[in-house]
Amino acid sequence: MKIWIVNHYAIPPAFGGLNRHYYFSREFRKKGIETRIFSSGKIHNTDINMTENSELYKIVDCDGVEYTFVKTSDYKGNGIKRIFSFLQFPYNVLRTMKKFFKTEKPDVIYASSPELFATWVACSFAKKNKIPIVVEIRDLWPESIVELTRFTRKNPIIKILYAMERKIYEKADRIIFTFEGGKDYITEKGWDTKHGGKINIEKVCYVNNGVDLEQYKKDKEENSIEDEVLDRKDLFKVVYTGSVRRTNCIWMLVEAARKLQDSGNEKCAIVIYGDGTEKESLIKKSEEYGLKNIFFRGRVDRKFIPGILSRSDLNVFVGENDSMNRYGLSLNKMFDYMASGKPILTSVKSNYDNVTKYNCGIVLESNDINSIYNGILSVMNMDSEKYRLYCTNALKAAENFDYKVHAGELEKIFNGVMEERKK
Repeated sequence: MKIWIVNHYAIPPAFGGLNRHYYFSREFRKKGIETRIFSSGKIHNTDINMTENSELYKIVDCDGVEYTFVKTSDYKGNGIKRIFSFLQFPYNVLRTMKKFFKTEKPDVIYASSPELFATWVACSFAKKNKIPIVVEIRDLWPESIVELTRFTRKNPIIKILYAMERKIYEKADRIIFTFEGGKDYITEKGWDTKHGGKINIEKVCYVNNGVDLEQYKKDKEENSIEDEVLDRKDLFKVVYTGSVRRTNCIWMLVEAARKLQDSGNEKCAIVIYGDGTEKESLIKKSEEYGLKNIFFRGRVDRKFIPGILSRSDLNVFVGENDSMNRYGLSLNKMFDYMASGKPILTSVKSNYDNVTKYNCGIVLESNDINSIYNGILSVMNMDSEKYRLYCTNALKAAENFDYKVHAGELEKIFNGVMEERKK
């Protein structure tokens, strides 16, 4: 079997970002399934561009996973250059697929959104050449734009995007959502056949993000990073790993640290591993408060994350409780946290909540500083039996989200659409 994966932001783990299709491809290779990943040459949130000015694409082998990096222009931030690069990728990925199709015929095309334009191109190419198409939705566009910005559903551009989205779903042989409430979204829109639409809800699947447990254990054993706070046995260590941007609400952890220090809790420390637009201002705020119990370590290579999380006593993530969470969460850090075998504390609520489902931590009722402060103290003062239960359940939960398990689910989906085409 040969699978073409089209994903604007698929990049190797060395660069951070979305590694989902890298891990799937590694597992597929063990099963004798070949993959080719078509991705943007411009690596998002870095200064790296994998393609030269004169070339349409560049093939790079990353640990046996073949990436075909498609030419896209450099940009910084979210200005006009990024918009140009955003639109350039669908055009150039189509040109690239046409070139490869002369000598290489995929059995399935697996297109990963939120990039609707590239997904549209992949769907059209697949249908024209009678190739099964599996569409993956990692983020709801344009729904998230409407929910989180001033754009309304009546906006002409938004209407066009909704029409594109619905048509993509109709064209797809299978639709995979990385969050559990994908079917809810389609039925709410009335796009399913039961409500007069054209989408068969039975072709909607759920495959969340996950963790490569084998690689995780290897990195934990082989890659250690020096951290005097994490090495201290007399401290209760609360760890956050990931982006430090507005939507991540790390300011809440700063305020919780202040409350801990002011209340005389000297045996608790909060350690932040990650980078982003808010980091410097939060460091300054911590210094203004005179905090001695919160530490900003910056971004580190992903291979160090397992060792960092395994030395924590509690792993935490906070964020904005926006309406999109009702469909579920697919945060990569959640699965890393589970694999560490330590309890999880979060203020982010969802209708499909894996922390509660697997009883591997605490989901706070309120998304505020007092709740986070009290949540940290509740785990810090928890009886050892309950604490160990959370730890055990976290590891069990991680097994359900191992990329080996997910790759098996995807293989069944691919075989299913191929069998339907034969019939």
